[in-house]
Amino acid sequence: MPAPLTLGQAADLVNKAIQNIWLKTSTPEEKYKSYFNFRTTTDYYEKDSSLSGLGEADYVSENAVITSDIPVQGYDKSYTQEMIAKLLPISYQMWKFGIKKRDLTNIVGELKKADLRKREKLCAELLTNGWSTSYTHTGSAGTKTIANVGGDGVEPFSIAHTREDGGTDMNNIVYDGTTYNMSFDYAALKAAHLTASKFVDPRGNPDSANLDTLVCKKGSSVYFKAVEILGAIKAGKIPESFDNDAAAVPAFKIIALDYLTNDAYWFMFDSSKMNDWNGFQFIESEAPTLDETHTVYKTKEIQVSEHSMFAYGFNDIARMWVGSQGNNT
Repeated sequence: MPAPLTLGQAADLVNKAIQNIWLKTSTPEEKYKSYFNFRTTTDYYEKDSSLSGLGEADYVSENAVITSDIPVQGYDKSYTQEMIAKLLPISYQMWKFGIKKRDLTNIVGELKKADLRKREKLCAELLTNGWSTSYTHTGSAGTKTIANVGGDGVEPFSIAHTREDGGTDMNNIVYDGTTYNMSFDYAALKAAHLTASKFVDPRGNPDSANLDTLVCKKGSSVYFKAVEILGAIKAGKIPESFDNDAAAVPAFKIIALDYLTNDAYWFMFDSSKMNDWNGFQFIESEAPTLDETHTVYKTKEIQVSEHSMFAYGFNDIARMWVGSQGNNT
């Protein structure tokens, strides 16, 4: 059990010579719901699957047998609810003469902010580690190995997303026909749309994604270049050119993440496909909740805690997202 916050650790709170005490804290931006499909559940364990449609119909000669076709089974993905929690212990004297006296009881609200920070970090890590099947997450309680695969057993961004009917693998790494993982510029933006145009459904029918949202690190070189390109597109010009002809790609929304750690990484997705079976999923069984305040009988220590429960991950991402490490390899 962690030691409580005491008067000795924050003596200024009971120092009458100090007139103003401010609670200085950051408020995390709630971005994860803008690129994860968010839904709620009442179940501890969820498992989803799918069934494909059919292939193309075909000609039938006179009195010939019509070609039959049946759907194929999709991939399974399991989601298990896990708890995220934080405890704030405060000595009785600190609570009475420091926290309450200085009207700093809103420090309890920090617990919910801590939960949101964790959500933002966990979700962004799936992108940061999008070229790996697993990675190590480091938190205040230690480390945890996170699996980063979909129903096909492949990492989010790969040239080898298998197809349910056994057809040719799909690629969702930005590729212009020569170079993978293109660094972000106008040519790479066109390559992203080219990559997405080659997506197919589980039976090999065209199922292209209409990329309309860019995800990158806030304040990164990608972000500023994207703003410049977007400005040219909206002005009806070709980006990075003196030519006044219209751009070859449509305007897009930018989601800039605080918790994405790599400056060169960038991603795009089709927001119209963000649903319960496509893309990243965030499944919540219990929203961030402040628990009942507990007083330790022997010491009068005040304990305040917060918790939530959720699962997150993805089953099928290769028909909605493209990604690039920005290193032209």
